[in-house]
Amino acid sequence: MTGNGLKRAVSFAVFGLGILGSLCGCLAAAGGVFTIGINDCLQEILAITFAFATPFPALILAIWKRLFAGVWLIFAGCYLPYGMLAERTYMIQVRHFPDQSTVLQTIQFSLRASLPLIGLGLFFVITDRLKWPRLWGDPTTIDTPDNVSEV
Repeated sequence: MTGNGLKRAVSFAVFGLGILGSLCGCLAAAGGVFTIGINDCLQEILAITFAFATPFPALILAIWKRLFAGVWLIFAGCYLPYGMLAERTYMIQVRHFPDQSTVLQTIQFSLRASLPLIGLGLFFVITDRLKWPRLWGDPTTIDTPDNVSEV
């Protein structure tokens, strides 16, 4: 297998696992939509939407525009802990429910979902910057060290 063939195989594996995981996230987001109520703040709703509902469209977009999809996923992964902390503060300060989890527990809980998003986003950004071959279309249209012919 050539260098470009190996890069494409790794990319296909990452994309495949990412799409399977993002479909599970879409199911979780669909369940969460039906439980939105007065105890939820806007930041939490946006964080859950970014973290669970948007990775599937981002992965589809990554077939053509890896850099944009990578930045999108990194933002979604970084916004989730903020949204969960904002929800905790909202529940304590506005709704007056003092029996919320600690800040550390909230961050630990949200990092379980945000680290895969950040990792996938970093993979897209790094492979775009390293000019890995595209997954869709003719891989020779992108100049990489493996397919550049010297004149």
